[in-house]
Amino acid sequence: MRVFALSDLHVDNSENTSWLDGLSEVDFAEDTLIIPGDVSHDVKRLQRALESLRQRFAEVFFVPGNHELWLRQGHSGNSVKKFWDIVEVCSSLGIQTRPRKIGTASGGGGVWIVPLYAWYLKPEEGRGSLFIPKAGEDPSLESWADNHFIRWQLKEQDATPADYFLGLNEESVQKSYDAPVISFSHFLPRKELMFSSPEEDEAMGGPVQDVHPGFNFSRVAGCAGLDEQIRRLGSTIHVYGHQHRHRNRVIDGVRYISHCLGYPHERTNGQIRNLGGGPVLIWDSLSAVATNLRRHEQL
Repeated sequence: MRVFALSDLHVDNSENTSWLDGLSEVDFAEDTLIIPGDVSHDVKRLQRALESLRQRFAEVFFVPGNHELWLRQGHSGNSVKKFWDIVEVCSSLGIQTRPRKIGTASGGGGVWIVPLYAWYLKPEEGRGSLFIPKAGEDPSLESWADNHFIRWQLKEQDATPADYFLGLNEESVQKSYDAPVISFSHFLPRKELMFSSPEEDEAMGGPVQDVHPGFNFSRVAGCAGLDEQIRRLGSTIHVYGHQHRHRNRVIDGVRYISHCLGYPHERTNGQIRNLGGGPVLIWDSLSAVATNLRRHEQL
């Protein structure tokens, strides 16, 4: 039993759809795939992509990202409703969006995969934002598509979208788990992850240049409340997406991994490097440890 991860598939791009269709139909037949969001804003394209992956992997876990909650092409209603519509679609396809233990059939103790729903907390929304000031930034976030395509309808007790989604996780966080936990979310749980470490730069062949100096990603990166839940879970590994950068490091006992497909132009211009042949291997039941603890060879 192996666990792989891949985020930010963005199959609205034909090159990404072709890449996905090129994944082996036999190599992963006994394996699990974690997808931390941003497959497509179009529900039909999302469904086709998830169906394709479900045919290739024994189990597929997924949480919606910000792109999934965009209201475009005639979508009415609000983004909360669309979130629950997507969860229902996943259920009909056999895609896991709730905690599930896998790997017990292999004779080992298995591992729990725990999806964590999330949203980012902007600096003006209170404590827990991952905001870091950036010289020359545009604080209006005029170019940020969420400001144009997301519509919320929240109850009074949910002060922010981040509060709403963190609240949905409480049932999972409060459970007891009898095997190692791999959690995952679309959004970032810590500020440190926005910046590459020397080891990650070496693994990637050098630092990635900032091609959008006016955009401050930290305003929309994630929220600190997510990491609090990761710690309460006792996660061994946490996988995330959203950033379109590869990460693999241990912080205070938790290994954080990001491995994304991203946009074709990001792969062409070197913002996303060392994608390899597909999803990254993060867990192997033969060793009962995260494969990536040995080195960065999978990245």
